[in-house]
Amino acid sequence: MPFKNLSIKDSRGKESITLGLVFISWAVVVIKFAIAGITIGPLGTMPIIGAGEFGMAVAAILAIWLGREWTEKKNQNKE
Repeated sequence: MPFKNLSIKDSRGKESITLGLVFISWAVVVIKFAIAGITIGPLGTMPIIGAGEFGMAVAAILAIWLGREWTEKKNQNKE
């Protein structure tokens, strides 16, 4: 599996590829928010990201993780 190296252990102690991908996505959005408005050499000025856009992006990323947790909990209760 190509994403095996991205797995992080979740709160249940199981390896979670989803959590690894969510972490990377979250980190990219935070870095983008942090460097907004800064001029980076040949790349020019990074576009500004507003607080509302940042909040919606983080909420969308966390919704993926919360959806996974919800389905895991739902499946766990069925067993």
